[in-house]
Amino acid sequence: MSVRAGAGSSLTALISLILLYVLLIILVLVFAGQVLGDLSFTRSSAGAAVIIIAIVFPLLLLSFVIINLVRLIRQRAVGRPGARFKSRLLLFFAVVVLLASVPQAVLSVNFIRAATDAWFSAETGHAIRGAQDITLAFFGQKQDDLKSFVDSRFLSGLLEGLESQPGRVWERIKGVNPEIDSMQVFDPLFQETHFAGPEEFRIPSLRAAASRDGQITRESAAAVSFLLVRTSYAPRGLDGSKYTVMFSMGLPAGFDATAGRLADALEFFVQLELFQSNFVIAIALFYAFFAVPLMLLSVLVSFFLSEEIIRPIVSLEEATRRIAEGDFSIRILSRRGDELSTLVDSFNRMVSELARTRTKMIQTEKIAAWQEIAQRLAHEIKNPLTPIRLAAERSLRKYESSSSDFDSVFRNSVKSIVGEVDNLNALLTEFREFSRLPAPSLQQVALRPIVEEVAATYGQQSRHTIATDGVPDQFTVDADPGQLKQLLVNLCKNALEAMPDGGEIRIAADVIKKGEDTFGRIQVEDSGPGIPSEHQESIFKPYVTTKRHGTGLGLAIVERIVFDHHGQIWFETQPGVGTTFYLDLPSAADQSDEGQE
Repeated sequence: MSVRAGAGSSLTALISLILLYVLLIILVLVFAGQVLGDLSFTRSSAGAAVIIIAIVFPLLLLSFVIINLVRLIRQRAVGRPGARFKSRLLLFFAVVVLLASVPQAVLSVNFIRAATDAWFSAETGHAIRGAQDITLAFFGQKQDDLKSFVDSRFLSGLLEGLESQPGRVWERIKGVNPEIDSMQVFDPLFQETHFAGPEEFRIPSLRAAASRDGQITRESAAAVSFLLVRTSYAPRGLDGSKYTVMFSMGLPAGFDATAGRLADALEFFVQLELFQSNFVIAIALFYAFFAVPLMLLSVLVSFFLSEEIIRPIVSLEEATRRIAEGDFSIRILSRRGDELSTLVDSFNRMVSELARTRTKMIQTEKIAAWQEIAQRLAHEIKNPLTPIRLAAERSLRKYESSSSDFDSVFRNSVKSIVGEVDNLNALLTEFREFSRLPAPSLQQVALRPIVEEVAATYGQQSRHTIATDGVPDQFTVDADPGQLKQLLVNLCKNALEAMPDGGEIRIAADVIKKGEDTFGRIQVEDSGPGIPSEHQESIFKPYVTTKRHGTGLGLAIVERIVFDHHGQIWFETQPGVGTTFYLDLPSAADQSDEGQE
């Protein structure tokens, strides 16, 4: 029979834990984006979905942990091997997780506090607003400069000759105001007649026609931002027809992006100020959402790891128990290359060697037992043969000599021969009973009727009494009724023979608990002279007796019956006071009168 030790990691459980861990990371990232991306939680649908998942996921992990804890408690309640060791491992893992998480929690709280103080600092707000004010002031200054230029009374003089020499006009304008970056001229029909400056500042004629004189607008083209203003010029001699002139003043590169970032930063800071309490709560929830499932997941991992660790130990414990019960066919299977494979191989080799040694010992014991039995039988049979031979020879001599007392001698010789033959027959009968004692047929047996029957048979002698009042009416044991009676008969006969001048035998019974097992304890007490100290160690050995005509098999049969019933027998004796034999036999748990050892 084989027991699998270290059956390997449960692939399904390992994959499930990995998937749960990956799911936890994804949820943390999503939740972090939700918290930092929408501090006001105005996107209710997305926020509600994240919050629902954040609640359901830890509850799911918690349910798995509770299921495993309940299973472990049940295993400890029924005394399953390895359950207590597994509990200690889980406690160890839990302490390690707490020791690792407490510094992390302290660091995270301090970090959140420091980050919050930095984000909500008044200096930060002043800096962002100051930067925006500077940007707006710069933009306003540019507008004012452009407005002042087109409103200047000198502009008409600068535009003299625009219809015929626009290039010279552009040179004069650049000389007067170098910040003007482009000039675009349209005739009265809004046909472009001249353009000077970067190509990015050129605008369509329709855009020029739609604008108004003196109106400053900000335009963007090809990632370039500039200010645009329109003015009109009426050359002399054209009957009131006007030319349209568009002046542009470029803004610094990346001005729009910088201004947008400043606006977004200011909006974000204002949002932080408005929802500061919500933000702190959200950060705390975020940490809890990350830490609590991680701790629960660590507990689940500890369940898995502890199961993997104790499985080989439980297999070794089970195999050891089976060996202690006498099953030497047990073997442990393990994975090759596993850390415990060497130990398991050594254990299997040890069991194999024990099985071979046990077989040799049993064979040796059998041979020794039969040799001892043969020697004792030869001795016991040889002893009666001598008086039988002498009686027969004496009768033969009287017969051959025609002696007058032949009849009396013959009669006495025959009686002696018959007596010795009866002794031999009794010896062989007890030997046959001892050697052919069948396996017990166990059943629930009430002890009191059997005790009363034995007492009625052997307690009617005038000088001996057998007291049975110490046996409860409802006392039962798991035993073979016939062998149980034979056991009590042998003990009572042995006690009666030890008290030839009379005495008392008391039989009592009680229920005894040994750990998780229940036994029925039977006591047979006599008031005899006790067992001499030199015979106490060998009274259960076959053919050891202190009686002249005893066979020495009575107590050996008693011990054999008790052993076949998976019980125990021992005695207490005191010279001059008496001897008490104690027998523990398997008993039912529902006894009316229970004792406690």
